[in-house]
Parts: sequence; structure tokens; C-alpha cells
Amino acid sequence: MDFFSGFFELIKQGGPIMIILILMSILAVAIVIERLWFFAQQHGDSKALLRELGAKIAADDIPGAIKICRTNKGMLPRILEFGLQRGTKNRADITDALSIALMENLNQLERNLGIIGTIAVIAPFVGLLGTVLGIIRAFQDIALKGNSTPAVVAAGVGEALVTTAAGLGVAVISVIFFNYFKTRIKAYNQEMIVAANQLAEMLHFHNVGEPIPTDLYQPTAPTRPAAAAAK
Repeated sequence: MDFFSGFFELIKQGGPIMIILILMSILAVAIVIERLWFFAQQHGDSKALLRELGAKIAADDIPGAIKICRTNKGMLPRILEFGLQRGTKNRADITDALSIALMENLNQLERNLGIIGTIAVIAPFVGLLGTVLGIIRAFQDIALKGNSTPAVVAAGVGEALVTTAAGLGVAVISVIFFNYFKTRIKAYNQEMIVAANQLAEMLHFHNVGEPIPTDLYQPTAPTRPAAAAAK
């Protein structure tokens, strides 16, 4: 109970600006939790997924490859499924389809990050507003009391310091998570682009009947060299 009593006393000391900062911090925490949950739901091993798809493509089982995408969670399997459904087209059409799917899903990666970025920018200014109001209050108390003893100005100065510290704290935490998510989005987006290009390559070479030098796609070895050797 002492912790909560001290917390509410701090809010009371900070004045109405503290309510705004607390609401901002609650919103930021909610978005952070939602984004952490979102990224936890994404497919973790793109190479393993591509190997499974490559095995199905090599066996000329496109429906089986689509089924694999539908049984895996995350954005990447959905994007790759979009390309597999156009697997009989030429490489340019497959690549265009995958590019469209990537662009459509990019907004999901950055959802609500703008709010965290805005909170990171404005939180110090909100705290500064509280600082100004606290100083104004201190001078008003001096004017009313007719003296400038520490007891007179303590309340106003305390309000100024509390809101400044709170504003900086909210901003620092928001900036940390904003940069973390931006870095993670960049890495995941790059991973999806590479995976989409590898799928397009596998489908193209499969359609033209040529093997490609990758462990992701292992077509059945042709029998012509063996027959030629026997002769």
C-alpha cells in the first residue's frame, strides 16, 4: 500500500499534466504489448518453410505447397501463398504478384508505430508544459504570500520537477521501443523480400524444367546422364 500511496501522491503533486502523461504512457504500453504479440505470431524460420515449399514444387505439388502455407502462421506464409497461386505464370508475373502482397502487408508491420513515435516526441513538451505551470504557480504563491521562503514555492517547484521527470521518462521508453520495432520491421521486411524472390526463382526454374543451385529446391535428378553413361 505504501507504493500505491506514494504513487498517487506523486500524481497529485504533479498536477493535471500528470494525468495526461499517465494516459500517454498507458497508450504506449498497450501498443508495445500488441506489437510484441504480433511479432511473436510471425513465422520464425523462413528457410525451413522454403525448403518445405521447394520439396512440394519439385514434386509438382503446388496444391500441397499452398496447404503448407495455410497451416503456418504469420505474414510470410500468406505472401508466399499469393505467389504459389500464380505459380504457372512467368517469372515477371509471379514477382509482381509477390511484390503486391508484400506492399499490402507492410502496413500491418508498422501499425500503430506512428502513435508511439508521436508520444516520444510530444511527451517532453507536455512535461515542459507542466514545468511552466509549476513555475507560474510558484510565483503566484509568492505574490499571494508576500514572501519567497522555501515553504511558499515548494509546491510549485515540486510540480514542475515531477512533470519534467515524468515527461522525459515516457519519452525515453517510447523512443526505445519505437527504434526497436523499426529495426525489427526492417529485418523482417528484408527477410520476406528475400524469401519471395527465392520462391519466384524456384517456380520459374521449375516451370522451365531446369534445376537451380540451391538447397531449397531439390528436383528429381534426370535420368538422361545415367542413360548416356551406360552407352
